[in-house]
Amino acid sequence: MPEYKKTNHHLAVCSANYLRLKKLLASFSKYALKLRNNDEKKYFRAELEYAEVSKHTAELRLNFSNLESKLLHTFSFDCNIYHDVELVEVASFNGYAPNKFPFQFERYPKSSDEKSQQNRFFTEVLDMILTGGFYE
Repeated sequence: MPEYKKTNHHLAVCSANYLRLKKLLASFSKYALKLRNNDEKKYFRAELEYAEVSKHTAELRLNFSNLESKLLHTFSFDCNIYHDVELVEVASFNGYAPNKFPFQFERYPKSSDEKSQQNRFFTEVLDMILTGGFYE
């Protein structure tokens, strides 16, 4: 049953992203964080805004900028955080949300694994922030 493999993989990715964010936001005690990386070759900026919606859920916006590139200068992630199950899921990337229903008609159809792609890319950005020498 391939749908279970997809679901399990998706849950593993979202769970790992929760731990990455927990580390970045110091167990969710920080509500805003501005980071930058300035080495000889690259200059990046990351801004995280954390908004608590309820005891069990929250919203996060991550803007990640490559200040040296004119093409794809800024990536923007809107995420939903579920503290009760310790998951973070990308709700939209650069304003584009994956299809909520397989039968939903859209003017510009997306790929069938758009949700998975957005969450994997979010993982890569978080890993880059955690391992790339970013500072406040």
